Amino acid sequence: MTWAYVLDGPAVVRRVERAEQHPGLRPGQVRLRFLAGGLCGSDMPPLLQVATASDRGWHGGAPIHEIVGLVVESASPVLRVGQRVVGTGGAGQGLSEYLVESDTTFIGVPDELDDADAVPIQSVATVLRAANGLPDVAGRPVAVIGAGPIGLAFVHLLRRRGAGTITVVDPVPREEVARHYGADVVVQAPSRRWLAELDRSRRPEVVVEAVGHQQATLRDALRAVADRGFVLGFGAVDDEEYVLPYREMYERGLTLSTGRTVEDWVGVLEAGRDYLREHRADFAGYLTHRVGVREAQTAYALYARPQASRIKVALVAD
Repeated sequence: MTWAYVLDGPAVVRRVERAEQHPGLRPGQVRLRFLAGGLCGSDMPPLLQVATASDRGWHGGAPIHEIVGLVVESASPVLRVGQRVVGTGGAGQGLSEYLVESDTTFIGVPDELDDADAVPIQSVATVLRAANGLPDVAGRPVAVIGAGPIGLAFVHLLRRRGAGTITVVDPVPREEVARHYGADVVVQAPSRRWLAELDRSRRPEVVVEAVGHQQATLRDALRAVADRGFVLGFGAVDDEEYVLPYREMYERGLTLSTGRTVEDWVGVLEAGRDYLREHRADFAGYLTHRVGVREAQTAYALYARPQASRIKVALVAD
C-alpha cells in the first residue's frame, strides 16, 4: 500500500492508502518516491478549490509541484535509480508517495543538500529565469511588491545585480527578513496605499509584482513605475482576462512582461541549484518550516495564512 493526500473540501486534505501500482514508464520518465516538497502560492487556489485560469488539473489530489524525490525506477538516459532529484511535477497526481515524472523537468540534487534544503531550488530557479528578461537594473531604483519567498528571492538577485534603492512593499511585517535579502526601504502596507503615498518624482524604474492571484497589485505596479519603466508580472494568474490601465501604459511608454517558466526546465533548475550553492549562507533562513508529511494539513494551513514568521514551508517524508 502507498499513501497519498486528497482534497476533502476547501483547504482540507486527507491521507488515503492505495494499492501500489506499477504502470510502465515511457521513454524519459522516472518513478519517484517522495522525499520532500515545497508549498507555493500557486498551490493555494486549487487547495481552496477556486477555479482559476492556471488550473493544473489536480483531479482531487492535494496540490504540490515543487518536488524532491528518489528515483526508484527509470526509463531516462540521464536520471538513474537511487539518485535524488529536484524539479517541478505533481500535476494530476498531487501529494503522493510515488509520482511518475519526466526527466525534462528534474535534475540531480547536490550531495551537500539534505532533502528539505533542496526544495527552494525550484522556486529560486524560476525567479532567475524571469529576471533574465529584466532590463539592466544597475544603479536604478526598483520595487518589489510582495515579500514572500518569491519576492525575497527577487530582492536578493536585484541586490546582486547592482540595483539602486530597492523598495519592498507588503502588508505583512517582514522588514527584518526583507532587509536581510537586500531591501533598502520596506513599506508595510498594501500596494494601493504605497501607490497613493508615492512621491511621483521618486518612482521606481523597474517594478516586480510577486503576489499574483488578483489584479490590483499588477495595476498598482503599472501606475507606480516611472515613465518608460518596466514591470514584471511574476505572480500566478487566476483570471482569464485582466483589466489594465492601457492608455496610461501607452502614453507613458511602459513595458509589461511576464515571468512564467515554459521551457528548458533542466537549464533553469541547474541555474537555480548553482545560485543557491553560491549564496547558501544568505538563504539559510529561507526555509522556515519543515513539516512531516503526516502533518500535511498543518503545513497547508500554515502556508495559506500570510504571517511574518513563515517564509518557505517544506513537507518532508516521515
